[in-house]
Amino acid sequence: MTCTQNSIINLTKPPGPTSFDMVCSVKKILQVKKAGHIGTLDPLAEGVLPICLNRSTRIIQFLSPLEKTYHATLELGTATDTQDVTGQVIDTKDPTPVAEEEVRQVIQSFVGEQKQVPPMYSAKKKNGIPLYKLARNGITIDRKPVKIKVYSATFIEKEGNRVSFEVHCSAGTYVRTLCHDIGMKLGCGAHMVRLVRTRVGAFGLEQALTLGALEIASKDGSLSDKLCPLEEALDFLPAIRVKEDCVKPITHGAALPKSFVEILPKQFEPGHYFRVFGDSGKVVAIVEPVVDQDTVTGLAPDDIVFKPKRVLC
Repeated sequence: MTCTQNSIINLTKPPGPTSFDMVCSVKKILQVKKAGHIGTLDPLAEGVLPICLNRSTRIIQFLSPLEKTYHATLELGTATDTQDVTGQVIDTKDPTPVAEEEVRQVIQSFVGEQKQVPPMYSAKKKNGIPLYKLARNGITIDRKPVKIKVYSATFIEKEGNRVSFEVHCSAGTYVRTLCHDIGMKLGCGAHMVRLVRTRVGAFGLEQALTLGALEIASKDGSLSDKLCPLEEALDFLPAIRVKEDCVKPITHGAALPKSFVEILPKQFEPGHYFRVFGDSGKVVAIVEPVVDQDTVTGLAPDDIVFKPKRVLC
């Protein structure tokens, strides 16, 4: 088994290529068969783009919902059809009357849970067709608002008509839509001109590798030091330790009865995920409870408590 078999690369994407382009480059550099990215970045965007390699692609669905942090720059006074600098101008207004303090207050007002309407120029699908394909054909449709959460939104600076801010938000948040909405609330319109993703869960920009650095590491023998093991990437999930003789059935897809688990978590309920490991400390599966902690006390040893969501071995 190679060092890439169950690992994740903390990669940094430059503006220009698509997220898929970056995956293809990684596969070529490392000569791996399978790779996939965590959280899509538009071609305009740059920054943290974790890439899962080989077997670690099995955990992408569990890492994609991780919270994200961005450094965004918007330009006041101009709205575009794509909500960013790549689009056509659809409205202009004089932003001169907008004061810095007003900008600060409006940015801060977006903190909290809210509904956000996905932009037409997005990968969201309607009847299997990506919205951006409809938009390119001049078709606009109603989009269902999506629940998002902005944990923090911090003004950084205002230089002329350009405003920079940092936003920490839930997965699925469109920052260019946030820029557009900030402009609407200020009454002058705005569009995003730059976006840098600085964090995806525990993956930060400070430790991220460029493609060039990755290629060098793959040749000089230092690659293993640059990779994040699957177990480390899943640290955010609560753990369940099982008896060692129960590990093999779990790796074959068996559900977990009460008797498999050495120590039950204090709190659990359906809809939450747990990582499962044995004496070796190696994560063998991700599971979901079928009952809650209050119900389990009345169950027999052979009654199922957790069902497998993903086998990792």
